[in-house]
Amino acid sequence: MIDEDVLVSVVTPAGEFVGKLSYQSDTKVTLKNPRMIVQTPDGGMGFAHGVCLTGKESPEEVTFWGAGIILVTESNDTVEKAYIKATSGLIL
Repeated sequence: MIDEDVLVSVVTPAGEFVGKLSYQSDTKVTLKNPRMIVQTPDGGMGFAHGVCLTGKESPEEVTFWGAGIILVTESNDTVEKAYIKATSGLIL
């Protein structure tokens, strides 16, 4: 298990999501301040302002459960810096 409040990447059939781990069990993962990974027009990596097209923009928390969770792992340093910049406006 990964410690709470660590930035994690969650891979699902719908895509990849990044957020601070709030809760994890064998069948459920909850992220605080989640963002969906998107491809930028120039082919780079970016973050959506939420987790789905029709959902609330910048939700405070989202829960994934069941067979939709393929992988949960700590995010790498590059993703963490980009996430902090995208969610706080701070440049590291």
